Amino acid sequence: MSNAIAPPKSCWPFVSPDRGARLSLATFDVQRFDDSAFAACSMALPESLARAVPKRRAEYLAGRVCARHALARLDIHVNALPSLADRQVDWPELARGSITHARDLAAALVSTAPSHQGVGVDAERWLTPERADYLAASILTPCEQQVIGTLLPEQRARAITLTFSLKESLFKALYPLTGTRFYFHDARVEALDPMVSPGQCRLVLNCALSDTWLPGVRLIGDFADMGNHALTAVMTDAIPDSTAPRR
Repeated sequence: MSNAIAPPKSCWPFVSPDRGARLSLATFDVQRFDDSAFAACSMALPESLARAVPKRRAEYLAGRVCARHALARLDIHVNALPSLADRQVDWPELARGSITHARDLAAALVSTAPSHQGVGVDAERWLTPERADYLAASILTPCEQQVIGTLLPEQRARAITLTFSLKESLFKALYPLTGTRFYFHDARVEALDPMVSPGQCRLVLNCALSDTWLPGVRLIGDFADMGNHALTAVMTDAIPDSTAPRR
């Protein structure tokens, strides 16, 4: 393993049972990264990254290393995980997954379970109160802003960070199922306690993504405090239920 990327580790920090899913995390140091890290990790530098800055190359490699580690725990052994035309990962047959990176942490969540047709994971550095308040209107719906309006600044910053991350995880879980891009105001978070870890909340669609993924469909979102980072996940099957949360 490259000295710029720590060996990935397995963990499960969420309330929802893994039910066959696997999560791998690794820290990485952009300042120590160079292209020799690809060879050290037995992975080729893709042509699409030929002109990318070192930060982007380090993020790519750290994420793929985590994904390969998580897949190996499901007895799926691969060297490369190429990207599709829309920049989604070309996962091995029967596997679904999601990759994330946030400054110095990378993670991958993968599954082969039939109940995990949609899998999303996201890591974010905790926002400062000032940065969180600046971004709030672009991330939160008016209803969400009203809910957190009475929180103390640090609590509000955690709520905004988690809402951002949960909606990112939701997108990663549902885009491969629907082929429809959507944005922060197209979903809302309910019953979120930002001071709990690990915790769960509800995610509710505000727009139609397909004939089956309609406004009002609810899903479970998992989140955990990983120290400097928030880590969130959404896992769902391919057929939504608009009347009950999906696990």
